Amino acid sequence: MKCPFCQEENKQSNVYPGYGSSTLLGHTPYYDNDGMYHNHDPNTYTREYKCSNGHRWEERGKHQCSSCDYGKDSVTIKKL
Repeated sequence: MKCPFCQEENKQSNVYPGYGSSTLLGHTPYYDNDGMYHNHDPNTYTREYKCSNGHRWEERGKHQCSSCDYGKDSVTIKKL
C-alpha cells in the first residue's frame, strides 16, 4: 500500500493502518459451472490510514471477488 497523496506529490512515505470496521451482512460463496470460486461479499469495509508525511485518509469499499469483477470499482478514498 502506498499513500495516494504522496504518490500525487511524487514523495515516498510509510503507511500505518488505523481503525477499521465492516458491516455484518450474511452471504454464501459458491462455485460456478466452470468450477471457479466466487465470493460476492456484500459487506462494506472502512479502514483509516496515515502516512509518515502526515496525510490521513479513509478507504471504503467491498472486497473484490477473485474470479470476476464483483466489487472491482467499489473502493473510495476520502482525505481526513
